[in-house]
Amino acid sequence: MHRQYALSMRFSGRWLGGLFRTAAAGPGRAPMKPPQFNPGWPADVQALYRHDMQEIWDPSIAPQIWNQYHNQLNLYRRLCDGRGRLDILDVGCAQGTLALLLAEDGHNVCAMDIRQQFLHYAASRHEKGEVRFVCANAMEGEIAGRYDLIFANQIIEHLVYPQELVRRLAAQLKPGGRLVMTTPNGGYLKSSLPSFSELGDPAQHSHRQFTADGDGHFFAYRADELEEIFSTAGLRNVRVSHFETPWISGHMKLRYLHPWVPVALLRALDGATLCLPGMGKRLAHQLLVMGEAP
Repeated sequence: MHRQYALSMRFSGRWLGGLFRTAAAGPGRAPMKPPQFNPGWPADVQALYRHDMQEIWDPSIAPQIWNQYHNQLNLYRRLCDGRGRLDILDVGCAQGTLALLLAEDGHNVCAMDIRQQFLHYAASRHEKGEVRFVCANAMEGEIAGRYDLIFANQIIEHLVYPQELVRRLAAQLKPGGRLVMTTPNGGYLKSSLPSFSELGDPAQHSHRQFTADGDGHFFAYRADELEEIFSTAGLRNVRVSHFETPWISGHMKLRYLHPWVPVALLRALDGATLCLPGMGKRLAHQLLVMGEAP
């Protein structure tokens, strides 16, 4: 059996359901500065803006995406609770929502992305808090700083050499610091993608590294694969958890419920489903893996 994720104890679907039932930031929207559309933006920044609007600023566009994204933000922010002011690195920060919220929560945050235009967009939304924006590729060159917590969410599924990224990020952790990654669940009931180990020689897929967007994934990780990658990088207490059932993701046509069903009920159903022996993992769309530096 795979070890389950917890803050200081073994993880359980009951605990995860309770975590997700905590309200997301603010009544109706996040507190950072709203984006101001610029028709002169390049196409990729305009696409980022559209994602930002439906994820954070306008729940009427796609309620299931709003609920899904706020659920994830809530999970990430709860990982920081009760630990004082942390030095945090957010790798692949895109529009910077998580980094900005963590800075507003009182943490010292470095937001990293390989796309400078995304960092300019993120910086335009900065309202308060300590955050710096760094344009860099975490797979290349030196990563400055040592961190209590490093997030690298929804990145590893774009890599055919994930061990290198995990090793490099693990080296930037302070003693006892934590590396957190999330990625789609290869064991999800609706997934037809091969697992990472089923790809064979990574070299034959190296041309596809960084190319797949959210609709173009060509493989997905199983929980045991992530656990092995983290353990091989020298991280200890490696734990994997499953989260985000169709009640939250809106998959299996449950998105049609989101405009009408209170989010508190959706979260309760999500938590109850995650508790189902065996089937809870199969109905979870996402995986979270965390390991600690010695």
